[in-house]
Amino acid sequence: MGLSSFLRGVSQRSLMSCRLEFEDRPLEGAALFPLFDAEGRTRMVIITAEENARIMLADWAPGLFVRNWTQRNRLRLRFADLNDASMWDEERFEDLWHFDPWWVLGDERYQGHSAVPTLRSTNIPGYDSTVSGITFDPDLGRASYALKKSGDSVHVRRFTADTLAAMVRRRRAAHERPRGPVAVGWRLRSLWRFA
Repeated sequence: MGLSSFLRGVSQRSLMSCRLEFEDRPLEGAALFPLFDAEGRTRMVIITAEENARIMLADWAPGLFVRNWTQRNRLRLRFADLNDASMWDEERFEDLWHFDPWWVLGDERYQGHSAVPTLRSTNIPGYDSTVSGITFDPDLGRASYALKKSGDSVHVRRFTADTLAAMVRRRRAAHERPRGPVAVGWRLRSLWRFA
């Protein structure tokens, strides 16, 4: 692991309660969560806006995110053009992952939002509480490092396909329904049995 590449990365913590600068306006108190696949490649981003309790999604593309030397977070998107997460087909993100140990989407202001249950099911801490941090490449194009707690220490490991392998199995098991005997057909009961 190269220390310099780790230090140049963008930590998920630095994307919490931050200012995001869009092409048409700044957004204060926002959170930005990359949604990435099991190999760490970013596919989409979740953007939460505290000011109006919106949860938005956007497809990730090279050059979408830029952090300059003054640590300003810029998104090359227009805020006005972002679609609410409920407008997206959940199949596009249900197999992706994000890292939110603060459980922002569980906040009261987001209750009732139709996309929250599926988005919460993509949260890594729901499957492995030992993951204490994720660091992304400077452009957020991929998860590059995972920090895992072990007792009183923290281990920094390069993010690989094996990083989430156990969590993928746990998520699949949680979504599988037990298959048991199913009653087929109708059965009528006599009126005197309902009393």
